[in-house]
This record gives sequence, C-alpha cells and structure tokens, in this order.
Amino acid sequence: MTLRFGLTLLIALAGLSLVTAPSAAHRMHAGVTEIAVNERTGEMEIIHRVYGHDLMEALDRTELDASAFLATPEGLAAVAAYAGPLFRMADSEGELMELAYVGAEADGEYAWIYYAAPVPAEQNAFIVDNDLLSETFDDQVMMTNLRFDSRVRTAMQGPGRRAPVRVRFSD
Repeated sequence: MTLRFGLTLLIALAGLSLVTAPSAAHRMHAGVTEIAVNERTGEMEIIHRVYGHDLMEALDRTELDASAFLATPEGLAAVAAYAGPLFRMADSEGELMELAYVGAEADGEYAWIYYAAPVPAEQNAFIVDNDLLSETFDDQVMMTNLRFDSRVRTAMQGPGRRAPVRVRFSD
C-alpha cells in the first residue's frame, strides 16, 4: 500500500466516521413534508418530519425533551401555534387552503407534525411555502413531496430558495 493510498483511505474513513457518528449525524438542518390523500379517511394529510431538538430550539424550549414536551397539551398547543403560520399551501389559483392541525409527536430523534385538509377538487397544481424552522436556522432545507394519483412532485426550499414553489401535476 502506498503512502498516498493509505492517507486517502484514512481520510475517507475519518470522514465516514463523522457521517455515521451519532454526535455528528446532524450537521445539516433539514426536514421532509409528505402530502398525500389518505384513501381510508378521504382527507389530504400533511405530515412534517423535522429533528426534535431543532423543533425544541425553534420553540425556545431547549431545556426540555421533545418526547415529553409533545406529550403535553402545552407542547401540542405550542407546536400548533408555531407551525401553522410557517407552512402554507394554496391551490393553483393561489387560494390558501385551510389546514387543520391534528397533533404532533416525537419518535426517536424526529418530531412529527400532522395536519389534514379536504381533498381539493382540482389537483393539477399547488403552491407550497414551507418555512418550518427557517427563521431559526439559516441553512434549513425543507423538501415537500406531494403525491396525487400515483404521481409525485417535489418542492425544495432552503438557503437562497425561500420563495413559494408552484408544483404542477399537469403535463
């Protein structure tokens, strides 16, 4: 083994250990939102997944455990008050959709925030504005996946790309 190859291997392994180590596993602020129609209930479901400790920082409750806090009426109310204004969705005409807060919970390192809404009559385009955690973290990235009739479209918002995103399902 040459010195150059050995050094390259050592650097690669060190980098890999940083990626897989629990303390370093969360270097970027990112979250995912999934929007789909629940065939059983007939409602459109909006499910946000963010890191629990990031949500607690945004709520200015860093001294509390996310699981314990989100299991309280105070915690659920705080999440509703926080998330409601930061995630907006509109139909193709720009008319804001009324989203009903369902609740929130923590599971491991993630916090899940749930909303529901009636399924819109027109599903050919939507406008998504997902600003969750962006006021707390400059580097926050939110990926919003919309699933309608087995079609999936994705809206990405993050640093330098904070404007609302129009997502089209029609060709």
